[in-house]
Amino acid sequence: MAPATALQDELAEEILLRLPPDDPALLVRTALVCKHSCRLIADPGFRRRFREFHGAPPMLGFFRNTTVLRDTCVRMLRFALGEAVAVRDEPPTSARFVSTSSLRLPRGKWRRHWRVVDARHGRVLLLRKTPLGNNHFLVWDPITDEKRDLGILPGSLYLDNFNAAVFCADAGCSHLDCRHNPFTVIYVSIIGEWKMEVYIYSSEAVQWHLPSVPYAAAQQGDYLDLGPSVLVGNLLYFVLRRNTRILEYNVATREMGVVHLPPGCFSERRNMLMTAEDGCLGFATVHKSKLCLWSKENGSDKDAGWAQRRVIDLKMLLPIRSLLTPPHVVGFANGIGVIFVHTCDGLFTIDLNSSRVKKARKASDGSRVFPYMSYCTPALRAATTSTDEGPTMGASSASDA
Repeated sequence: MAPATALQDELAEEILLRLPPDDPALLVRTALVCKHSCRLIADPGFRRRFREFHGAPPMLGFFRNTTVLRDTCVRMLRFALGEAVAVRDEPPTSARFVSTSSLRLPRGKWRRHWRVVDARHGRVLLLRKTPLGNNHFLVWDPITDEKRDLGILPGSLYLDNFNAAVFCADAGCSHLDCRHNPFTVIYVSIIGEWKMEVYIYSSEAVQWHLPSVPYAAAQQGDYLDLGPSVLVGNLLYFVLRRNTRILEYNVATREMGVVHLPPGCFSERRNMLMTAEDGCLGFATVHKSKLCLWSKENGSDKDAGWAQRRVIDLKMLLPIRSLLTPPHVVGFANGIGVIFVHTCDGLFTIDLNSSRVKKARKASDGSRVFPYMSYCTPALRAATTSTDEGPTMGASSASDA
């Protein structure tokens, strides 16, 4: 028979394992109850079991790119006074974090001129334009505040037709805790109207390189949407705006191709790539007040058919006033099945598994959102030799062991 203390620890851990992962502050408050609970939560083994118990990382919030109004006004004033202002400059943007959990990130002034390009596996890919028009990238871990400056992309001068993605480089990783693993950044651009080019950044090599692989020929009108990409296995997908095609890049073989959308499903602002329930490539689109979910049928052929798996009547989920103008999909949290819908009444999230609806923001400008999913378990240090009633903690950093 197990000792009483061991049995109590086991029962207490079973209770702690069931705390909601999207409320990291609750773990901290629980650890402050007594020295015993602090010791359990501080154990690296508990944090590992906590992630394994809950599976896919929770959504702690989302990022969106907002225009820095003050800088925009200054830029307009400079232009009115006849000063040199680059015509190709985009309006100044700021990467803003909107929490959907108890996680609160400090306001970072350094993010004022950075915009979010991608968020995956606990990391955020940020971009800013240099005064000369080059693309400067940065990878950021919001939980630990660790930043990796990727420098200026070679040959990116004045290139506006591009997109990029970041992902964990460990092929055997469960992606429950990728914080300490190497990462890869894929940068895809369309040069002119005929050539697609790829640059790859490896955190292990600490440099960009241009792989010598055959590229897919671009078509007239191909324009990469600077919105969320989707990673399905080894296949990375980007949306091509003003067209009915999706760009496909195999990160293992480094081959590039295109996938055609179903006829009649193209929408300039209402399509969003996603991972379908069966793990295949999918996309969501809004037709009038219907949210239509499609998934690609199994098969190696890039032109394999699509199947409409589900149709959701938004009139049954959203307030009537929010449908006075056509809504559209602006984001999707892969792995947990939460979709973001922009309406004239604000930004809503819809849980595709439970049909639960939440209002994420009262006002929405319709821009793309980048869900941030990660475990945020407190790294505590319990004083096992102290005789005090309460726990003694070290620096309460939010990093995993």
